[in-house]
Amino acid sequence: MTLSQSEFKQTLRCTKVPHSVATGFTDKLYLPPSTLTALLDSSKRNGLSNGATTTNGRYQSHRTPRYSPFSSEETDYSTPSQTDLLPSPLIFRLTSAAQAGLHDRQRNARAVHCGVREFSHEEDYAGIPEWIMSEMELAEGDSVSIELVRLEKGTHAQLKALNPMARGVGDLRSLLEAYMRTKLTALTVGETLLVPINGVVEPLSFSVAALEPSAAIDIVDTDLSVDIIYADSGPILDHSAVDHNSTGGNELVSGASIDINVSKEQARSFLLHIPAEANSVDVILNCLTGDASLVASCLVQNPSVVDNTWFDFSAPSHKQKRLHISRDQLLPQGSNAVHVSVVGFTALCQANISLELDGKQKDSANVETKSPSLLNDDDFRLCANCGSSVPTARFDMHRIVCERHNVKCTRCDSIFKRGSDEAERHWHCELCNISGDIDDSAKHLHFFHTPASCACDTDRSEFASIVELAEHRRTRCLERLIECRYCHNIEPQGPASKDATDIMDGLNAHEAYCGNRTIECTKCKANVRIRQVLVHMQMHQMREQVARENMVPCANKECNRERASNPLGLCTSCFGPFYTGQHDPDNHKLLKRLARALHTQLTRGCGSQRCRNTMCATGLQNSGSDSGSAVSPLSQTEAAALMVPILKAYTPLSTLPRPSIDYANIDLHLCK
Repeated sequence: MTLSQSEFKQTLRCTKVPHSVATGFTDKLYLPPSTLTALLDSSKRNGLSNGATTTNGRYQSHRTPRYSPFSSEETDYSTPSQTDLLPSPLIFRLTSAAQAGLHDRQRNARAVHCGVREFSHEEDYAGIPEWIMSEMELAEGDSVSIELVRLEKGTHAQLKALNPMARGVGDLRSLLEAYMRTKLTALTVGETLLVPINGVVEPLSFSVAALEPSAAIDIVDTDLSVDIIYADSGPILDHSAVDHNSTGGNELVSGASIDINVSKEQARSFLLHIPAEANSVDVILNCLTGDASLVASCLVQNPSVVDNTWFDFSAPSHKQKRLHISRDQLLPQGSNAVHVSVVGFTALCQANISLELDGKQKDSANVETKSPSLLNDDDFRLCANCGSSVPTARFDMHRIVCERHNVKCTRCDSIFKRGSDEAERHWHCELCNISGDIDDSAKHLHFFHTPASCACDTDRSEFASIVELAEHRRTRCLERLIECRYCHNIEPQGPASKDATDIMDGLNAHEAYCGNRTIECTKCKANVRIRQVLVHMQMHQMREQVARENMVPCANKECNRERASNPLGLCTSCFGPFYTGQHDPDNHKLLKRLARALHTQLTRGCGSQRCRNTMCATGLQNSGSDSGSAVSPLSQTEAAALMVPILKAYTPLSTLPRPSIDYANIDLHLCK
């Protein structure tokens, strides 16, 4: 809803703002400083104010005054500053110059509504996000008209998923709400949104099918419900891999082996769920021909050699790759899902992958054990060539044979048969202390000594190896995926927060933003930050506990409620049967009703099978049944003898002036 068509309007040339990790697919514009000056002048003429709403076509401000807890000076809010003259949020309607000749209905149908990030762009040019330019079919240098508008707060949005793969994304509604809350300012019917989904290479496309209450809405600081319409047909999002020629499914289960074929730098992905009865699992990859690497992650749906939590980059000579994943290494929220990928290293790798439950982690393939010797150590000598302990009597013969048939590596002291292929193929890395077969050198140099770089904006983007890059990607990288402790969505962690409180709480940029959102407390109706909800509810519990400790109990020993203000010293629930609207200044009728209730309770009982009241006929019978002994009902005389002390304690109620009554010493037991 546009309040004034002539409120503010300007024509600029557009420049493309490419998508980046920091900004994402946002709808924020970059405008020149002259636009801000023109906005202020227009606002002064039209009398607009920040945070205004519309009532019968007039603006009414609801802006909250600024307050600083670190300043003791009183702030004068009667005179607005320059920024107070601008509406909040600033929303502009974008239309291309080619639509200038169209009437309002056609122009609105082809318009896009955007927010603004800053007023620092080049004069006469507007920086427009790349995806919005594609949506409006604009090119660099085209003229675009921007018009300041005021939209109604949105209440409902219906989005249509243009990509059928959106069906496979878990909790898509929460992801969309988080994306719109952080990246968008307004929505327009007919526009197409690009939503990046973690684990999916390309962003998913959603068309805005319907909006309420109007065709263009403001979604800043509003409770917007989202409905999703999926495509009628098409494939569901499949996190499996590129090579689909192998047999078997894409979920790893214990006791089943899956044969796979992967080519170089291609991946085959699987999903496994750790059973509730298992404490750990071992993912085992047996390479039959060629070689591949095994990687896994809890958050990344398609793990790679740089985006992973567990990895095995062992040499091609080690045909079996193994990942040991224990339950305590999973997400703290209790998810038992793990994504596994097999990434090919050679031109073609034929392998099979399987799952083993509660497997023990193996530190070494072969552990050599020696039986205890029956001879003393003085009877042995150490061979300098092979390092074996040889009996002294046979040492000379062993040394001659050993030096003739065995050769020792001077760098790693490995022993090989002289002239054998194993000795000829023995290899040492010139950059580290790793040794092995000559065929292992290519993979070792690729993963451990090939420089790599990261596209994030941290202080370090160049790394000495892919392994160091992978460590960076799962620790400090801005694109590292985390599960937010507040919204539980999988989001990039973003830059580190500079706020001292966030640092002490261990929050990154996304969690700091998400935790500072407010919700309404169900008990006190106060707006509480999400990050402080736990402490806030603990304060309520402490207050309730203090109130219970200071509570004056009901005079009825069978009740644990708080005493109310009435002559009998009972709570409102216990005093209810004795209340009457009759005039009784001396409380005579009240004491008669109490005596009648006690007499009926002692002689007839309350009839409840759960009653164990010692001053109730039913309670005495139930207690006797529990102990196996029969209890006869009380006679009229016995009942009167029990009632007299209680009624005497309440006798001061009928005298003037009425003395105080010690309700705590009255042995009153009323069935509830």
